[in-house]
Amino acid sequence: MTQGDPPRDWLTQGLDNRIPVIHQKGAGSGKGYTSKREALSGLRKLQRYIGYAMLLSAAAGVYLLATDGSLWILAVSHAVGLVLIVVLDVFLGLVNLMGSKRLYLASLAAAFLGIVLQLGDIVTAPQYNMTIPYFAAYLFKLPAFDILLALQAAVIVLGLSGRSDVEFLASRRRVSKELNYSRRSFAKTVVGFGALVGLGVILGSMKIPSATSSSSPSSNAPVASASNPITNTNNMQVDSPVYFQFPSGYPNVLFKRSDGTLEAYSLLCTHVCCECTYISSSKIYYCPCHGSEFDAQGRVIAGPANYPLPSIALNVDTSGNVFPTGVNGYSPC
Repeated sequence: MTQGDPPRDWLTQGLDNRIPVIHQKGAGSGKGYTSKREALSGLRKLQRYIGYAMLLSAAAGVYLLATDGSLWILAVSHAVGLVLIVVLDVFLGLVNLMGSKRLYLASLAAAFLGIVLQLGDIVTAPQYNMTIPYFAAYLFKLPAFDILLALQAAVIVLGLSGRSDVEFLASRRRVSKELNYSRRSFAKTVVGFGALVGLGVILGSMKIPSATSSSSPSSNAPVASASNPITNTNNMQVDSPVYFQFPSGYPNVLFKRSDGTLEAYSLLCTHVCCECTYISSSKIYYCPCHGSEFDAQGRVIAGPANYPLPSIALNVDTSGNVFPTGVNGYSPC
């Protein structure tokens, strides 16, 4: 390599022996050897497609944020991460439509990161009391989630389809600096965007104390077990809820009925494991994430949940102490 030649890296290696052919008029059509004008034209066309795909991906993300209440109630950090992905998609989509070559590689890096983050959310299912297979099945049943992933993947496919044109332009001295097309640049961009999204997720996960904020009744409820009672029947009032955790982190509620019988139910909705609220005035359980409703016996009266709330098996000793001994019924949690 002589002084003044463009740098050779993983993307431009081997181009030197092509250059004499590249200068031939009419050689190639964007799939092999081509002229600078044809390569620039191909890149502009490619960027238009990438721009549209990123804007549509952002629209799918906005729809998901607007319609899936579990994001804001159950997983605020995921919602914040998705907001930042949407903002990046809008910005990079518009920049690509304007034809800026400088952020071409950044667009591919953002699409790659978007796919990694969205699929990575699946492994956090246990944090929200869900199994990974169930959470994965739930996410892939959301059309907006599938469309978002498909459009992010389309951006990467489009970028790869125009590789020959971009490689050629990356070998031209005046264009290569603007394109900045190299493995190192791609990795740096992914890390930079990842740090930005990670910072947003951390900030979104922080709980800011507020005088008006209130936690759910079960958040400070005692943890019960087969050896640690929920309460004593002598301390219970008819149809007055007694909240407890069984096991730790899983909210439940216990009732004493007018005939003296005891009933206990899990408060985790059988749709996506959001915590239900018991509404005493109407004697129903309401899920704030997607609007499912259950009657006083935990039976579904409004979807999207399809299964009743699991009941908690109880044991009462001779002193009236109430112990949970198991869970009956289906739950994805």
